[in-house]
Amino acid sequence: MKVGILGTGFGAHHAAIYTQTLGIDTIKIFGRSKSKLEKIQANLHIEVTDTVEDILDDPSISLVDICLPSHLHKEYIIASLQKGKDVFCETPLCYTQEDLIAIKEASRQYPNKVFVNQFIKFCPEFQLIKEAVEDNIYGQLKAIHLKRSTAPLWGDLGYDRIVTNLMIHEIDFITWLLGNTKRISAFGSSSRQDQAYVSAHLTYDNTLVEITASSMMPLSYPFTVSYDAIFENASLNFCEQCFEKGSKVTLTEYTHDGSKEIQLHIVDSAKESIDHVLACLNNDVQSIITVDDAIRSLEVAGQIKDHIMK
Repeated sequence: MKVGILGTGFGAHHAAIYTQTLGIDTIKIFGRSKSKLEKIQANLHIEVTDTVEDILDDPSISLVDICLPSHLHKEYIIASLQKGKDVFCETPLCYTQEDLIAIKEASRQYPNKVFVNQFIKFCPEFQLIKEAVEDNIYGQLKAIHLKRSTAPLWGDLGYDRIVTNLMIHEIDFITWLLGNTKRISAFGSSSRQDQAYVSAHLTYDNTLVEITASSMMPLSYPFTVSYDAIFENASLNFCEQCFEKGSKVTLTEYTHDGSKEIQLHIVDSAKESIDHVLACLNNDVQSIITVDDAIRSLEVAGQIKDHIMK
């Protein structure tokens, strides 16, 4: 298989993964920065181009991996489908309802597949909750609180972007775990235009969900992802803090008999996503990161955003 990558941000990491992946014969990456392309070519020894048509018009490329800014996703998803190529796209899929409709229609009009990098579904700590719910390991899931917090290091994460760019990953997980919510409420706080705190509450028949996201943390605060999952017979507490010199990860199971630390197998979730895409294309595996999955998440994100923007 020959892969074309659009974008040299996350695209560089994806390219490195493809070079280590069986069944990938050739990789070509598009970018506008000559210096970035030269660095990627020197490090990975793959084809580079500053002309996007070199990828879209190459009949030997069957998969296009889109790592461009989200406002460009619609254009290049549709262009790739029109050229008869499958698509793997970074998240968030898009920002506007107009783009959402266009991507949805294109994915149904053309026979090739669109996958969206909902990488959280491949993280072991979240797969653990999925398995616990499906296998009824701890009884019914009664409540779950998911958090994602960062210092203001990632550009604009104010009210207009924090839900789609930061909270979207937890939304991806919850809609995968529990499906469509019955009711949504949300509120937010902001200290600056590009920084915000949002708390969203999603109600299901038997489970209460709270998702919080913050871009208002001090510069010394580590990028943090955590959750508390409360079951009938147990509670799971997870926390990952990312520091300059590495990460600290803890996952603790609490039951009536006591507590214990659970050791997680550390994975590269981007690699897991790419392996999943290739398995779907080569072995007819059913995908869990479809464009319809991403659209469902974005519809929830849109409702949360409507609440906080009022």
